[in-house]
Amino acid sequence: MKKLLFLLMLIICSVSAFAQDEGTIVKRERIQRDKSIFLGGGISILGGSNLGDYSTGINFEGGFSKRLNRVISVGGSLSYVSFKYDPTFNTRPPAAGQNPGNWYFGTDITSGSLVGFYLNLDGGNVSLISLSGNIKVNLIPIKENSVVSVYGFAKPFVSMANLSSLTGSVVFYNYSANDWVRNPSNDASDTFDSKSSISGGIFVGPGLEFFPTKPVSLFVQASFGYTFPLDVVSTRSFQNDLATIQNADTNGYPFKSLGFTSINFAAGISFNLD
Repeated sequence: MKKLLFLLMLIICSVSAFAQDEGTIVKRERIQRDKSIFLGGGISILGGSNLGDYSTGINFEGGFSKRLNRVISVGGSLSYVSFKYDPTFNTRPPAAGQNPGNWYFGTDITSGSLVGFYLNLDGGNVSLISLSGNIKVNLIPIKENSVVSVYGFAKPFVSMANLSSLTGSVVFYNYSANDWVRNPSNDASDTFDSKSSISGGIFVGPGLEFFPTKPVSLFVQASFGYTFPLDVVSTRSFQNDLATIQNADTNGYPFKSLGFTSINFAAGISFNLD
């Protein structure tokens, strides 16, 4: 959240800093090509202290913008961000005195005996289809002959979030004679159906646009995204505690409702129209 507030303050300060200059700019001839249709895409990674079992993802975006003047543009876009469940987050074997990854140990709340199980998961991908309103602020007012435009942007959005279907299987162990012994009679598997929900959030960040007043321009940008809490696979959030999973209301699956943060890198093309 600190990064989010910092970037928002940067955009606000930029608007304020150029307010006086803009009074003169508006009186001049406006940029001839003041409407744009853009397409872009790239990679995404989890940001901050996110506990979801995801690593890298992809992002795509398409939309339009309208230059109000040489500093500010507004518009809207439709974007897609997807993260694939990454089993490497929870495939580590137990270390001495620890229970990392998808090994869970503890006292069974039903039998009272010391048991453990190894959890295998398949599925559980997270995707967001988002509709956003965009505001872009050029840090230096652009001119008809500008080669590079440096800008900051903010994109508040409403999103349809989806957690794909998830199949899980468990291999059980009992603790006997100072060792863990496989107990196949308790092995089990189950499938959790996909789940969709409405969420929202904001993307903020900087970018560069090359030849912004030409019929075709190129851009690269980075953004920090925050999405309000949604259900994700998070084995780490259960702290490898068997009782926590047995008491959870998720049918034994390690789901957690978390604020989802991402860092997104994208490149794209804009078609600038009169």
